[in-house]
Amino acid sequence: MKRPGGFDGGGRPSEHDPFEPGPLGRDSERSRVADAGSHPEPEPPAPIVFPRAVAEPPFGAAAARPFGADATQSIAGGIDADATQPLDDAVDRAVAAELGAAEVAGEIGAERDGRLESRDAAAAEVGGEIVGAGGADGELGPGGLLGLLSRRTGDSVLAAERRLKQAERSRRSRERRDRKRFTAHARRRRRNWLIAVAAVAALALFVVAGVFTPLMAVREVQVVGATQVNVADVQTAMSRFEGMPLALVDDREVHRALEPFALIQRYAIERIPPHTLLIRIEERDAVIALERDGALGLFDPAGVLVGSATERPEGVPAGGGAVADTASPAFQAAGTVIRDMPADVRSQLAAVEASSAQDVEFVLASGTRVIWGEAAETQRKAAVLRAMLASIGQASLIDLSAPDTPVFR
Repeated sequence: MKRPGGFDGGGRPSEHDPFEPGPLGRDSERSRVADAGSHPEPEPPAPIVFPRAVAEPPFGAAAARPFGADATQSIAGGIDADATQPLDDAVDRAVAAELGAAEVAGEIGAERDGRLESRDAAAAEVGGEIVGAGGADGELGPGGLLGLLSRRTGDSVLAAERRLKQAERSRRSRERRDRKRFTAHARRRRRNWLIAVAAVAALALFVVAGVFTPLMAVREVQVVGATQVNVADVQTAMSRFEGMPLALVDDREVHRALEPFALIQRYAIERIPPHTLLIRIEERDAVIALERDGALGLFDPAGVLVGSATERPEGVPAGGGAVADTASPAFQAAGTVIRDMPADVRSQLAAVEASSAQDVEFVLASGTRVIWGEAAETQRKAAVLRAMLASIGQASLIDLSAPDTPVFR
């Protein structure tokens, strides 16, 4: 006997039975989503037909069931509202699951279509290149594919060669920087050696040019410090060196040229490039006047006759006693004291006497007798004498043999 919902009395429920939890559960929803992603095109969900639950007629009244309109009204009137509530909830859940699966399947399909379109575009580009490499009829020529592959391979090879050259340039530049950094000390030492060698070579060239060439020959002789000596006579004596290189002027030859000039006590030679020879002389100073053959001979501290005069010059006292002998120690001691004495004190001397080198005595122009003693501490004794003459005025005797304790009367 058939039931109104399509069930046989003893049959199994249909495939879409809402009362079975398996097809409508959460696991079933995930399985549908996975199945939707694996199929290329999702199909729209088929309508689900659920049988309605009906109230069973009373036992024994099966033969009295009406048919037609009366049967329909009778069946509708027998449906229980509480019995249909679980069925509606199950229908809602199934519809929501089917809609979610369709949405996920649509997103997966769109993503797949995008990838397919990208692949088709790349294939079309390659195909266009291949067709372009073919003949006029659009077919691929004998060497079209090989030419295309050769061009692409050649471009890759050129790019690789460019990268290789750039890497080689970078390596060489790095090696140059490293070489400069690690060889800086050696290069600095080599530069110092080159500078030293260049300086020595320049000096050698200068010496050779000055010695063996007339580039630095003597063309002018200058005399400095001459007051009593005739400068023209000295220049005439030095004329023998004109035209000679400055470096070859011999000091012994200069000494021989100046030896006749007795008034020259000492001299010095200066060579001033490129052509000047300078002679600095220090003349002899007369310190003691001695009578020689009715005239006054003027002698320096070394006993050399500087000149002669009829009258005693100022600052040159007349010698007496042992001082008259130019070879005696008394003369040398008296001459040394007078030479080292300040000019203002020396100008007051009138005579000098000594019996030895330890008892030198002077007579001033004012008549004061000064006991000097030995030829030591000349500057100090001169300062004490100047101070005593300024403080005491006229005195007959002043003893300066002990300058720390002078005595006068």
